[in-house]
Amino acid sequence: MADFEGNNRETLEDDFCLLEDSDLVGDVDERFYELPILSPKAKAKIPVDYNKALKYVDRKEAGLEDVLRDHALHLLPAKTLFRFKTVSRRWDHWISSPLFAHRQTTYFKNVSGLFCQVADHSPSFISFNQDAYGMPDPSLSFFPEPVKVRSSCNGLVCCQGIEDDTYYICSPVTKEWKKLPRPNLYHGAKAAVVLAFEPYVLNFNESYELVCAVTFPDYPFVYFEIYSSRSSSWRVSDTICYELDGSGLHDGGYYMKGVVYWESSSGVILAFGLRDEQYGFLPLPANDEEYGNGALAMKHGELCYIQPRYQDNVCTINIHGNMDMSLKSVINLHYDAGSTFGVCRALGFINGDILILGLGTRVVSYHVKEQKVELISQHEGGACTRYIPYVNSLVSLRHPLIRDKGLIV
Repeated sequence: MADFEGNNRETLEDDFCLLEDSDLVGDVDERFYELPILSPKAKAKIPVDYNKALKYVDRKEAGLEDVLRDHALHLLPAKTLFRFKTVSRRWDHWISSPLFAHRQTTYFKNVSGLFCQVADHSPSFISFNQDAYGMPDPSLSFFPEPVKVRSSCNGLVCCQGIEDDTYYICSPVTKEWKKLPRPNLYHGAKAAVVLAFEPYVLNFNESYELVCAVTFPDYPFVYFEIYSSRSSSWRVSDTICYELDGSGLHDGGYYMKGVVYWESSSGVILAFGLRDEQYGFLPLPANDEEYGNGALAMKHGELCYIQPRYQDNVCTINIHGNMDMSLKSVINLHYDAGSTFGVCRALGFINGDILILGLGTRVVSYHVKEQKVELISQHEGGACTRYIPYVNSLVSLRHPLIRDKGLIV
């Protein structure tokens, strides 16, 4: 079992106040049906779907174990589930099964934190909830060489070796990793590479893809090279984009619903569909020197572009959307940081309507509905720091639900 920091009996009792003697098997006392199953503090950490599920379960016929197993456990993050393995042997068996890992990976989609990395230093992890979200080795020291975190999707993470640009795919929770073969084209250290992994409940032949938009200096075209875990190999798509002016793409990118997006220096967003391997363009909102670093994100299931601007101690965030990337809303953020922000960066929307921003050396969250700002982290690096959102799922590269013909370490 992976060793998560904070995996102790006191934390477990704090989460499930009615569990006693670390065992929950056999008959369930009637008092469990009349009292709240979770403490208020624990309920705050559980997705709202948990409480909804209890309303539709016939508690007279279903045991408490069945209710939790069928309606709650798969909605929890990996760190919490590793603690719950100690409840009983039966719970350990449930949580350790590949079928449960597949179900949890499918249902738990909440962004749990950010991988944070400054230049070529080791990565670290900023958790949005220290009690619920985490991993055994946030610095990813289990790789055979120092790496840069390049992309993440539904629990899988793509890294690139600092020494020779080798690509790796890993599951930080299980510490399993795979070294990918060399691509056919030269990608370089700042490749516009995006990881795509989208699990579905009824699809047990899950696979992932790594997509790189390859550009060449002084040439106005883009090749698309794709790695597939099904074949464990790279291939160059027949589709070639000839319409960019050669100014290049920003490293990284954004994946959403079968389409990969990259910002370009030409004032457009390049979109590439993985199913038909066709490309298209979206307008990139106009920018000027007063604006900070924008970001592509998903808000309420739709693609949007977050464009922050800092002026006179106020951070104004413009939210653009639709196919024309028109202005949809404006947020004026007043936050007393004790000093100037320096750089205002958009890091994305998470879990519905929570906006994550980098303000100088601080990472803050802004709850749009409550209009509330919370400090998440403060660290060195500022504008030089790279942030990658991460979902704390149980996805494993080893179990048969992930199709991968390569060697897994």
